[in-house]
Amino acid sequence: MSPAAENVLQRLDITRQKWWLFTLLTTAVLATAISFAVLLVFVLSDALLKLSQTWLAALFAVWLGVTVALGVVVVRRLVRNNRSLEATARRIEAELPELGSDLINLVQLSKGEKNGDDAFCEAAINQAAARVRGLRFEEAARRETRWKRLLHCMQTPRDLAESLALLALVVLAAMLCSLLVPNWGSAATRLMKPWAFVPSVGKVKIQVSPGNTEVLIGSNVEIVGRVTNADGTVYRGVLYVRPQGGEEAPVELLPDETYSAYRATLPSVTEPLQYRLEIGDSQTEIYRIQVRQKPTIQQVEVTYTYPEYTRLAPHRVTKVDADLDAPQCTVAQLRIEPSTPIADGHVDLEGQRYIGPIEEGGARLVVELPMLKDATFTVQMSNAAGHTDPNPRVNRLRVTPDKPPTVEIIKQSRQETAAPGASIPVRIRASDDYGLGSIRLEMKVKRDAEAEGKAESAASAGDAGSIVVVRTWSNLEDREVTVSHQLELPPDKAPPGSTVMLRAVAVDRRQFDKFGMVLKPQEAATHWISIRMVDPEAKAVAALEQAENLRTAIFKILEKQIRARLSAATIVQRQGLAERIRQSSEVRGAQVEIQKASTQVVQSVRDMDSEEHRQIKRAMNRLAFGEMLQAVQVCDELGRQTAPEGFQGLVPQLLAVQDKIIEELRKMLDVARQAQTEALAEMKKRPGGDLPDDTRKKLEDARRKLDEFLKAQKKIIEASENLAKKPVEDFSEEEEQLLKQLAAAEDDWARFMKELASDLSKLPEQDFANSSVAKELVEIQTEIKMAEDALLKKSADIAVPLEQLGYEMAEEITTNLEKWLPDSPDREKWSQEEALADDSKEAPMAELPGELEDLIGDLMEDEEDLFDEMEDVSSSAADSLDKGAGWDVADGPISNMSAKGATGNRLPNTNEIGGRAGEGRQGKASGEFVSDEAVGKGGRRTPSRLTPDPIMKGQIKDHSKEPTGGATGGGKESGQGGEGLEGPAPSAPGPRDLARLAGKQASLRNKAEGIDAQFQVLNFHHQDLKKLIELMAQVEADLRAGNYQNALRHRKVLAERANNVREYLRGEFEVRQDATVNLPAEIQKEMLGAMHDPSPPGWEEMNRQYFERLATSGAASVPGTPPAPPAAP
Repeated sequence: MSPAAENVLQRLDITRQKWWLFTLLTTAVLATAISFAVLLVFVLSDALLKLSQTWLAALFAVWLGVTVALGVVVVRRLVRNNRSLEATARRIEAELPELGSDLINLVQLSKGEKNGDDAFCEAAINQAAARVRGLRFEEAARRETRWKRLLHCMQTPRDLAESLALLALVVLAAMLCSLLVPNWGSAATRLMKPWAFVPSVGKVKIQVSPGNTEVLIGSNVEIVGRVTNADGTVYRGVLYVRPQGGEEAPVELLPDETYSAYRATLPSVTEPLQYRLEIGDSQTEIYRIQVRQKPTIQQVEVTYTYPEYTRLAPHRVTKVDADLDAPQCTVAQLRIEPSTPIADGHVDLEGQRYIGPIEEGGARLVVELPMLKDATFTVQMSNAAGHTDPNPRVNRLRVTPDKPPTVEIIKQSRQETAAPGASIPVRIRASDDYGLGSIRLEMKVKRDAEAEGKAESAASAGDAGSIVVVRTWSNLEDREVTVSHQLELPPDKAPPGSTVMLRAVAVDRRQFDKFGMVLKPQEAATHWISIRMVDPEAKAVAALEQAENLRTAIFKILEKQIRARLSAATIVQRQGLAERIRQSSEVRGAQVEIQKASTQVVQSVRDMDSEEHRQIKRAMNRLAFGEMLQAVQVCDELGRQTAPEGFQGLVPQLLAVQDKIIEELRKMLDVARQAQTEALAEMKKRPGGDLPDDTRKKLEDARRKLDEFLKAQKKIIEASENLAKKPVEDFSEEEEQLLKQLAAAEDDWARFMKELASDLSKLPEQDFANSSVAKELVEIQTEIKMAEDALLKKSADIAVPLEQLGYEMAEEITTNLEKWLPDSPDREKWSQEEALADDSKEAPMAELPGELEDLIGDLMEDEEDLFDEMEDVSSSAADSLDKGAGWDVADGPISNMSAKGATGNRLPNTNEIGGRAGEGRQGKASGEFVSDEAVGKGGRRTPSRLTPDPIMKGQIKDHSKEPTGGATGGGKESGQGGEGLEGPAPSAPGPRDLARLAGKQASLRNKAEGIDAQFQVLNFHHQDLKKLIELMAQVEADLRAGNYQNALRHRKVLAERANNVREYLRGEFEVRQDATVNLPAEIQKEMLGAMHDPSPPGWEEMNRQYFERLATSGAASVPGTPPAPPAAP
């Protein structure tokens, strides 16, 4: 290849490389300018409009798309602009047509692509090189426009310079905008970070407080935005608040007077939130407010460590508050669990701060507090941010001071007297809330005979040095201790006329010396108790006299009360109201006198050293102001009665109260007798010591004989136990001999008792005599006599023929004769002949009294002692006795219908008996039980049998605890028992019986519904009747459900509403009768004649106008009616 051709190819390659380089540079500069210009426009838009983040994201996406597209164009042109020499030659030939195809031929032939002769090719190359030698290839680019050069990648340094100028212009515009637009920089940042909030900062510079902060839950937060506003320009301020998980909400900021500070308050912040400010053309960044729980006490574990003297083990308690309550000087350890982790904590107590450690990473505060006095304290806790509860709870600290011990002398509690040399029991009871240290008994003797004043004055007058500790008790473990001591008063230390003064002193275990508090043991002492030393004989005489007086007073009250009881029992027997009221007034006067006498007895009891006297005083005081006042009140109620029937319920109540008073008085009389006996036993020389010798000898013989009687009587009882089980006629000779010996012994003792009683009754009256001895001896004599007769009593069969029978057949009960109990066991067998006619078998049923009288004796034999020879024969005879029922109480075969029988002391026979009676001995019987109560009086075990008694009305209050006998039929209800026999039984109310009332109510309701239908037909007002029917239905439902109380409450309402309907119906009928045309002529004339009467004076004009108005209105209402004529003047 020739040098010319080489030169052409070298110049062509240089042109190609220049075009590629400047095209690449120019394209990159243009793309940069375009991207920056787009960014400039978008930033300017946000700076002027403050676009939202959504718009910013869209603009950022557009700018990023444009920039990416421009980058793609640059890369593509870079690849596309890399031409070969052939392409460059063709591009030049296209721009320079005068070259023809020499340049391309040169390039192709230079590569050795020769298809022909080499010389020809060489010549062609030289010829082409010669033609293009003087041609500048750069002219090809200059001949094209800028767009063609850009399009064909033929750009020159000029194009690059122009692109750079364009880029510089854009940069200059951006710089100008940053100078002119205050928020240009923030707008660019906002555009470049659309995913995050970037505040737009203009010329207004904002300082925010508190910024990012943490507050306690529920606290108020004041947000302040401060700006520099020297010229006082008015800016609008807005606070944007976004709760956690919520939407942003605007809040207006309130400026101050200079518009340099803008404020807003967020009340009660309860959850985390974000906020930002906009003032003028500027925004702030987003600040965050975190919410923390205020540290409060969630739980407190308190461990009380008690003082050592209390001997109490530590006690732990868990609470929700920190209130403390414990004995004084206790140390309380508080393990406080806060509601949120804390960093610091302490307790403020009465101006002192107690700091404790924080444990478990802020989950627990431990503080120890000494409990010395009542106070209040607060627990201060703060978290890591320094937040604390501004108003902590004020906790109470309450201490229980150690109470002084209590001590009392419970045996010698009042002033008393004693004899020299006496031994006085002293019991001391002391207690302390935490334990006793010691107890001591102190004594001092005052030899002044004038020491009869009060114990306190005597104690103050005594010399302290004369106090002697009688005994000391220490090492006491219990909190309450009772100790005893037998105080000996020898005559040398306590002579007659002196006064011994006692007191007890108790000391507790309190000992404390910590925390600046010193506590010593506490002592408590009783008052001085004075014991006056007197002569023994005088003391015994005074005690005996007082006991005798007390017993006499109680006996008199008892006697009056028994008489009042007998008088009260006759109130209901009086016929008229006035008689009953008069009798009630007399009983009331007696009860008032008894109550006053009882009060005087209570006041008269002075000797409280005797336990019996104290018991009598308490019981008498309780009785005087209890049952006795109640009896007076019942008597007052009786006096206010207006009808005789009112006494039926009050008199039994009065009798019950009086019976209780009598029972209590008898008990007190027994206690008084015991007190008198003890007083006699304490006397060394009793009154009556100057009795004659013969009298003293008789008393000694009587005592000796009585002792022998007791021994002999025991032997007789043992010997007669086997003899009583066999009839006398069946005794053997040995048994008859023994029986005679026993009867003779009983006869001898009976004579002795009779003589002894006669002798004792003739003795002169002495103070020590017991008047009840003679009575008791007489009773013993009588019982011995009865025993003697019983031993010799033989069984007998009493046959009663029909001719000897006599019936009383009383139809009215008028008398009550006195009855005597038998004095021997049952040895008679009654054999009654049956009557031929039925008239004697039916007795009239006389009306029984309200109360039955009975006579009860102890059974004289057991069931196993009976035998067939004494069993009566059953009889059908019946009678109604009145006057003939008296005297001896005996059995028999005749059934009595007047309930005049008595509960004797013999066992019932096995024969059947009927009639009417109250409760008696248990045995075979039929008929009617007329008493209302049963208590169980013993008797025979009866077999089960089915009697013909019907089921009777009435219920018996059965208080008997004895086992029931065999089952029978009929009778009255009296509780529950075992399984009985088959037979008629009381019919239990079935569902039909229970629904009977409801059925009646339903019938009434149906009638009311029929009446309601008639009311509707007649166009009557029936709303009240409707309500009445609804109430009837409700009553019917209550009756079916068993709610009888509800039905009773609605009964009165039903009656009132039914009465209202009836009154309405009567009034309607009267109106209808008044409106009928069939009135009598005289009534019509009276009614119509008023039309011709003149108007009353003063009513003429008003009546005329009234009738004119009627006429005018009536004519106007009828078509074609001419108007009324004008009224006459």
